Amino acid sequence: MKISDIIKKSTIAQNLNIKNNLVFPLDININQIDINKINGELIYFEDNKKIVGSISKDLVVYLQNKKIYNFLTNIMDKIEEGIIAVDENGKIFYANKNYSKILGIPLYYIIGKYIQDIEKEATIIKVLDTHKEIFKKNNYIKSLNKYVDVKILPIFIESKFKGAISIFNDITEIINLNKEVIRISSVIEEYNQKLENIKELKNSKIIGEDPKYLELITKAVIVSKTDATVLILGENGVGKDVLSNFIHSNSKRANKPFITLNCAAIPESLIESELFGYEGGSFTGAKQKGKIGKFQLADQGTIFLDEIGDMSPTMQAKLLRTLETGEIEKIGNASNIKVNVRVIAATNQNLEKKIKEGNFREDLYYRLSTITFEIPPLRERNHDIILLINNYLNYYNKKYNKNLKISSRAYSALLEYNWPGNIRELKNCIEHAVILTNNDCIYLENLPKKFQNDVIENKSITLEELLNKKEKEIILNSLINNNWNKEEVAKKLGIGERTLYRKIKKYRINCQKSQ
Repeated sequence: MKISDIIKKSTIAQNLNIKNNLVFPLDININQIDINKINGELIYFEDNKKIVGSISKDLVVYLQNKKIYNFLTNIMDKIEEGIIAVDENGKIFYANKNYSKILGIPLYYIIGKYIQDIEKEATIIKVLDTHKEIFKKNNYIKSLNKYVDVKILPIFIESKFKGAISIFNDITEIINLNKEVIRISSVIEEYNQKLENIKELKNSKIIGEDPKYLELITKAVIVSKTDATVLILGENGVGKDVLSNFIHSNSKRANKPFITLNCAAIPESLIESELFGYEGGSFTGAKQKGKIGKFQLADQGTIFLDEIGDMSPTMQAKLLRTLETGEIEKIGNASNIKVNVRVIAATNQNLEKKIKEGNFREDLYYRLSTITFEIPPLRERNHDIILLINNYLNYYNKKYNKNLKISSRAYSALLEYNWPGNIRELKNCIEHAVILTNNDCIYLENLPKKFQNDVIENKSITLEELLNKKEKEIILNSLINNNWNKEEVAKKLGIGERTLYRKIKKYRINCQKSQ
């Protein structure tokens, strides 16, 4: 080790009384200093014929007396690991340049000092007490934001404990690379999942490009991989049954039964036997062999309870019990039957309002609504109307062996319509038109009469103008419904705020109404 490694350089006044002392070059090795020729307590060093610093004679004597300097210093100065060595009392007598580099501590600050004074909780202190080696992997040094592997070895000379040596290996770059690999792997996994979602979407009966609807479908794919109960809300005809089937088809239960029951279509007196079944002869009119209920039929699969809001309070209590216990009780059979069924329910009613009115059980509501999806009505999915029209036109053309197109006026009427019956109404409308059209094109007069009554006054309006009109209508209604909160509106419409501002300007929507 050279003096230049451990001295803090600074210019010293030239009039110091150093006549009786030798002045050594700054780059001299510690072992080359002849202590016997030194008078006084300080040893001075020069660089470019200027006195630049001094260290105590006692420190040089101490360092020269450490045998490790005589044969290991040159080797340890050249290795990549950081090394620090202390004597049996904790006094630091060696540290290489890489130790200084890794930990960011100048050598002149530590050589000759006690490790206990520099770092009270240093691991090497423990070795001074136990005389046993310690290895710490992935040790994080918060103050330096570094990760190091540390190995501390006791030093024995002639079987006597003489101190300890600590070897630091900077693994910060490796740790950071591993973190980056994990991050990139997560990104790739997420990207692959999105590709899989798109693939599943294309293979399903789901049709739509509306951002809000696609976000709902993406979440449905995620939820389908679990067994969580799902509550689907939405107006009649929005496709609650299609979404429930989609969730089942993408679940681990896809190859098991998918059983449906419309709670509004079954009389109150029969719904219990439909759901849970009955034993033969258990009531007047019962089949002799009995009947298996929907829950048993759906065992290991999924049951879809449509129009759950129409279920009576009595049946709500029995359904809740089944959800809580995973068991059913057949009519006429006192013993319980275990079933493993995923439940998806749907309604077009406001269940929270029904709870306040005392017509729906709050505990059942929370059981059903582990995950809730609300399907937007078709009038809020403006661009999807075109997709659905084309989809059902192709479907019914094939079904009825036709090759019909739709006239521009008929198209305009379909796009202008508010679709209170949603997708179901649109589907029936297209089937109606295909069946009753005898030529190669569906005209306005081939549509149901309500479309002819609501025909657009401006017969020359273009498709683009009509779409713009609908888009303006949707944005304006959304602004009004969200108290003109543009950030909230952009989020609900699935567009960026800048895009929303651009469209507000394009359609000259007066936002002063919010004042």
